[in-house]
Amino acid sequence: MRTYVEALEVVSEEGVEPDFIRLEIGEDMTEEEAIQLIKDLMTPPYNIYRHLCFHDEEPK
Repeated sequence: MRTYVEALEVVSEEGVEPDFIRLEIGEDMTEEEAIQLIKDLMTPPYNIYRHLCFHDEEPK
């Protein structure tokens, strides 16, 4: 399982692509560091999510 922190810009206009960031949480970065980096890089408003990914695991 991999854990990511993702941020998606909130846009009010139709046809405008929102900015998106996905940062992997692990040995190199904590969840708190990822959230702070997102806040430093993106201009509000945006939504931040935790994403748990099981795609790399072998089926049981």
